[in-house]
Order: sequence, then C-alpha cells, then structure tokens
Amino acid sequence: MRAAVGLNAPLTNLAPTIVYQGRPPLPRRAAPETGLKGCEMETFCAKTPATLDEIRARVACALERHPLCRSVQFDIVRMPRTGQGGNWTISLQSIAPDALWEASDIVADIQDAYDLSIAA
Repeated sequence: MRAAVGLNAPLTNLAPTIVYQGRPPLPRRAAPETGLKGCEMETFCAKTPATLDEIRARVACALERHPLCRSVQFDIVRMPRTGQGGNWTISLQSIAPDALWEASDIVADIQDAYDLSIAA
C-alpha cells in the first residue's frame, strides 16, 4: 500500500520552468502607431449633427426594421445639454412589453451617434 499524502497536498502540479537554449525569444512587436489614442480625435468621437426631422426619420426607419418594434410610437424631446453631450431623448409610447428592450437598444444606438443641431 502507498503512503497517504498529507491532507493539504497541492491540488495542481507546478509547470516546469522554460529554459531557453541559445538565443532568447524574440520580443513582441508593438502595434503600429496610428496617432489615435482612445477618443482623442474629435472626428471619430463626435456625434453627427442632425435636425429634428432627420433624427425622427432615422428612429422611425430603425424601429420599422425590427419586427417587434413596428408598432412603437415615439416623440423626440429636446433636453438641456448634459455633461455627456446629449441634447435630446425619445419618449416611447404604446410599446409592447416584448419590444421594450429592443426599442431601447435601437434608441440608445441612435442617441450615441447623433446630436441635435443648433439649427433644428
């Protein structure tokens, strides 16, 4: 019979240390420098200015494309500009319970992309 291993024996085996023979491994290449770091460039992070009618048309088309959201009625509401830059929101009306999440996601995507222009 084998001798019993202690109660607190290691549960995993340690991996062997890799020893390089000859030359060391090649260093990893850094990603190419594009000059863009995060959201520093205004052109990539800025919302597209749109009029009230353009936003209304985009929301209507986006909701119409989703089968659950085709009967959703909505109003666009102007809001004071927030610290995150938003100056409009959508009030969803007569929405079916099973379409609530999909309609909210569609509206959030459009809100992230468009800003109500001053001329609107």
